[in-house]
Formats: sequence, structure tokens, C-alpha cells
Amino acid sequence: MSPKEDKRTFDLLARLTKTLGELLGQSTEVVLHDLRKPDRSIVAIANPQLTGRKIGDGIDDLGVHLFESHNFEDMANYETRTKKGQVLRSCSVFVRDDDGTAIGALCVNQDVSALLKLRDWLDQALETAKPIEDARADNNVEDVLSQLIEDAIRSTGRSPNEFSREDKIAVISYLDARGAFLIRYSMEKVASLLGISKFSIYNYLNDMRGDAIPA
Repeated sequence: MSPKEDKRTFDLLARLTKTLGELLGQSTEVVLHDLRKPDRSIVAIANPQLTGRKIGDGIDDLGVHLFESHNFEDMANYETRTKKGQVLRSCSVFVRDDDGTAIGALCVNQDVSALLKLRDWLDQALETAKPIEDARADNNVEDVLSQLIEDAIRSTGRSPNEFSREDKIAVISYLDARGAFLIRYSMEKVASLLGISKFSIYNYLNDMRGDAIPA
């Protein structure tokens, strides 16, 4: 690779570094290394606040070991960490000269710490949730829904043709609290029983839950 080709390649990768940084956002750092000068290898960087590095910084010992242990082969979806303990999902693509020697590396480091915390929270929430089917193991889903509706009606002390608006809201609230609306086609069945549209049920649920409907 001639000096002119070398410059053209790294100029292109520097522009790509900037563009990828803008595309992927603040939680993703993009770094371009010139491996021929490891003590000041960073020649372009986007979103440097993630690791606190800057142009002119070098590859740390961990980075050198990582690259060498993989024989400078392209790597995808490996885990690294910042000095503050943030978990990063990383990938590295190497630039080679005409002899096949790695002379540069374009690295992408995405902070997934928040996603991992969210996953843990979801795992815990789902683990403690009791599925409706498990609560009534001897019945199928349709039977479960029918029984829940019967229980909801009984709780009002009236028959459906005597329901006031407050009774309908009470039935919807009863069913929502027990997860009935997670069952397929439950909304249509309840709407038919109450003589209202399913959109009315959505409105009642939004009022009870305090949900906002996006414009």
C-alpha cells in the first residue's frame, strides 16, 4: 500500500468513524486505531465520553493482548468493560497492508449496561408472575376466561342487562387485575357481553391505569 493509498484508506475510515458514531448514538463509541504506533494509536474517535479516551491515546495492555490472542482476525460480539465497570459489546475489523499485516483496526463499543439491567428486571418480573394457565391447570384458556368473566359479573351482584356504567367499569377493573385481557380475543368477548366497543374498554383501562395514548 503506497503512502497515498494509506492516507486515503485512513481518511475514509476516519469519516466512517464519525458517521457511525452519529448513527449509533451516544451509547456507542467508535474508534479507529493505527496499529503501527500502538502508544498513540487512536487517530479518530466518536462518542469518546464512553471511555474517556481521545485522539493520540494508545492501546492499553488489555487491548494489545486481545488483538494478539485472536491473531488480528476480525472479531464480533465480544465483551469488554470500561474502567467504571460499564459492560460493552464490542467488535473489531482490521485494516491490512498489501502483505496482509494488520496496520489498523476499526472498533465499535456499545454500552449495554442498561439493557442488561433491564433484562435482569424482566427476568425477575416474569419469574414471579403466575400465568393464568398455571393458576387453573385443569382448564384451557377459554375456560379460564369464561370463569373470570362469571366471577366478575357475580362480584357486582347484578346481571349484565342491569349494568350501570359503574358496574361495567367494575367488571373491566376486576378482569384487568387478574390478567384476563392478556388472553387472546378477550377484549372482543368482554365488549360483546357489556354491550360496548373494545375501544371503550381501552379508554376505561387507560383511565384506570393512567396511561397516555401517543398522538
